[in-house]
Amino acid sequence: MTRIIRRSALIIFVIFLPLASLSWGQSLKDSEHLTYSSFSGQPTPSKELLSELIRQIRWDTRGRYQNPQGLSLRFEKVAGPASPATALARYRVFAEGAPENKVYTLGVWPIGKNLSYGSQEIYANAQGLLMVHRPTAEQETSFKAPGDELYLAPQVNAAEPVRYILTSKDQQLSILGTLVPQPVIAHDQECTLEVRIAEPDAEAVLLVTNGFPAQAKIPLVLESEGETVTLMMTTDSGGQAEVADFPAVHGKPQGTLKATAEGSDCLPSTLLPWGTSTLVKKTP
Repeated sequence: MTRIIRRSALIIFVIFLPLASLSWGQSLKDSEHLTYSSFSGQPTPSKELLSELIRQIRWDTRGRYQNPQGLSLRFEKVAGPASPATALARYRVFAEGAPENKVYTLGVWPIGKNLSYGSQEIYANAQGLLMVHRPTAEQETSFKAPGDELYLAPQVNAAEPVRYILTSKDQQLSILGTLVPQPVIAHDQECTLEVRIAEPDAEAVLLVTNGFPAQAKIPLVLESEGETVTLMMTTDSGGQAEVADFPAVHGKPQGTLKATAEGSDCLPSTLLPWGTSTLVKKTP
């Protein structure tokens, strides 16, 4: 831990951790910092939890390190006839550039659980469309193959991501992707601010900005049950930045986190409830 800034009863940390080995066996290089905030009176998060948050950020924003081709998974919502409001959305999956001569398996990393792989064999056609059998000649260049393509239908809460990894059976290639079926994201001008659940019951969240100037300091105002703090997010060369927050307030079993990013000409703001009584637990 390199520095501690106390402001408005909230503690902000900038930590530098050597990144732990990821659960699929790939060690991350070097070390990376994580800026996070935690309200006073709350226990200090463990090094293991902070490392997991860093892994989540790396998976979501820089997961392409996992393969030399720079491949990533893309999810496309499947359009269909009108269905009940309770019906789960389905997604087809693309891995553009994935070799067609390999057999793959799909791993899933839901919030609060370990990474696990299914037993189903998966294949890719020339467009990168993932299929449950080898594509036929007619399906080789298809962007959709009803009944034969791989479908995902995760059942999750708003702002809850599900992370996937496509791995070849020969272990020579892994491709990452993150799907947020119900994103909580605010848009203002070209700027966006998204909040993602990082731990069950939103005990920890990730805040991600996009569309801000590159290499800039962006004030982020966090408000939770009467507590307020402003911390600085530093954007990368693409105008993106990520920080973590532990929104619980001492003596409050639940509440709402409000986050606002202050750009020079934009002010995106999001709301997310936290606590055991505010979220309905679902299983992907």
